[in-house]
Amino acid sequence: MSEPGLPSQVDESIAEFRPRRRRRQWTAWRAIAAGTAIVLGVAAIGIVTVITINPQRVADQITVWNYQPSDEIVRYAELTTMTETGRFLFYASRPVVAADVAFDAVCSNREAGFGILGCYLPRSKTMYLYDVTDDRLAGIEEVVAAHEMLHAVWDRLSDDERSRLEVLLEAEATRMADDVEFTARFEFYAKTQPGERANELHSIIGTEFATVSAELEVHYAQYFLDRSKVITLHEQSNAVFLAQQAQIETLIAQLDALRASVESEYASYNASFDALNADIAAFNARADSGLYSSQEEFAADRDELLSRQDALGTVFTGIESKRVEYDQLAAQLDALNAEVESLNDSINIQPREDLGL
Repeated sequence: MSEPGLPSQVDESIAEFRPRRRRRQWTAWRAIAAGTAIVLGVAAIGIVTVITINPQRVADQITVWNYQPSDEIVRYAELTTMTETGRFLFYASRPVVAADVAFDAVCSNREAGFGILGCYLPRSKTMYLYDVTDDRLAGIEEVVAAHEMLHAVWDRLSDDERSRLEVLLEAEATRMADDVEFTARFEFYAKTQPGERANELHSIIGTEFATVSAELEVHYAQYFLDRSKVITLHEQSNAVFLAQQAQIETLIAQLDALRASVESEYASYNASFDALNADIAAFNARADSGLYSSQEEFAADRDELLSRQDALGTVFTGIESKRVEYDQLAAQLDALNAEVESLNDSINIQPREDLGL
């Protein structure tokens, strides 16, 4: 078949026109090759531009391509409704779920009374999540994963964007100024992570504050499809601690009231007991001295003393009853404290004797 545009005699003079035909094909191939080179050149320029402008984005993409998330990590991303961007930065941090010694070797904590459940390491762009196995704390691991993902977000924000967000974050933090736990938490961060207040606010507010400003909500919407799902998970797991705290406070209030009552009643009992003993001694002295003029007078004084003695016996029985109640409540508090210790162990709050704390 002849090529379009060639003379019809080509078929008849194949030998004569073959070199020219080859030359035309080569020219066409060269044109195509040249065109491809131009396209590839443009693409190469584009890649170089991306690498130059945002090398971290390229590094993240390569990391994500080479990272295979576990089913657990995928579940965290799904339950916290991470957007494509949020999931991308989560996976770019190569999150690893670790327990006990393996976790503490990377995410150490030298502060007594505080547990570390996750950490994001900006130098290596990696993330570690503590393996919480206590079923009572369902949801806490997912919240920690979302919290650490937001650290990865903060790590990649420009200085201008951080400055803009910091104003919004501090405005939200102002509302919590009277919250003792919130204040203590940031005192802890000030000791262990100086200079990271805005970074921590960004993660805490994004995963624990149900209501934030419209501007912050728009910001967080880049990383969560439905941020309220994260808040629900936080409230669900935090409710366990709040319930225990409420029970502890109730028990302590009851114990304090009982202690005050017993101490007051026992002081009154002792005073009455001493007075009764003094009166009994006076009664006996009068009786021994024959000062009673009649049996009726003697019996009346004796009966009055016996009545007071019986009344004091009733008071003492009441005091002892309260002591028993106190001991029972104290036992309940001990049991509750044991539960708290168990939960503390679950969230990586360990005694720090090994650290001299």
